[in-house]
Amino acid sequence: MFVSMTGFGSATLTKEWGSISLELSSVNHRYQEISVRLPRELLSWESWFHQRLRRSFRRGKILARVETRWNAASLAMSIHREVLEGYYRDLSEMRESLGIGAEIRLDSLLTLPGVMDVQEKSCLTDGGETEGILTELLESCVRSWNNMRHTEGCHLEADIMKSLALLEDHVNAVSEMWKDARDAAFTAMTDRVRTVVDLLDLPAVGESRFAQEAVLIADRWDISEELVRMRSHAAKFREAGSSLEPMGRKLDFLLQEMNREVNTISSKAHDSNARWRAVEIKVELERIREQIQNLE
Repeated sequence: MFVSMTGFGSATLTKEWGSISLELSSVNHRYQEISVRLPRELLSWESWFHQRLRRSFRRGKILARVETRWNAASLAMSIHREVLEGYYRDLSEMRESLGIGAEIRLDSLLTLPGVMDVQEKSCLTDGGETEGILTELLESCVRSWNNMRHTEGCHLEADIMKSLALLEDHVNAVSEMWKDARDAAFTAMTDRVRTVVDLLDLPAVGESRFAQEAVLIADRWDISEELVRMRSHAAKFREAGSSLEPMGRKLDFLLQEMNREVNTISSKAHDSNARWRAVEIKVELERIREQIQNLE
């Protein structure tokens, strides 16, 4: 299954005391990293969010932001009498000393810093009720977040499969070239060895011994096994889409193996066309690698 590490989700619940909202945003990361930002009244629930978010994904960097909005009935207004009286005394003294006849208005005093205090009533104090609200909110937000990640994963899968198809075409082309060139290369190699033996007037070499050495030498430039393994790895890539588990790490490992195989093919192949095909394979592998970095 192709699931992107990049995603966004949001959810809001409206209650009699106001509303609570949650946003989840995630980006690529090699490991699992969680950050939670909570309002003051929910700070004690941070570890609760960490535990449940950890079950929702395997790797990536996720940020969870919770906001609460209280309606008027849930807000308590209080006046700090001492602060208000202090402002009034100071302003009265200044008015007399400066000879100002303007009246000191109460509504003006109420806007001064520290006079009024707005406090949110304790609406999330019941542990069981609060957990129920947060669970419903989180589950809804995770669904939204996962929907976006799966949609993005489908786009990545389409792009990866397109590059994989081109890669397989190049592998098949190299295989066809190798079929035509293998026997001719082996014959040319054995002829050169016989020529060297004759020129140096070396002792006669038995046919069986000669064949054995020729096979050992040929193995150094035979790319048949590498081509078979490349096809096998490509088939595993295609199987990943039908798996129910996120496959990002496994695909990354397969990509490393494919890079090793194509490097070996490039070093063994003597045909210039085959080498150019190997370069094209590397280009497609790099494109696939870039996309795999986004997969969970």
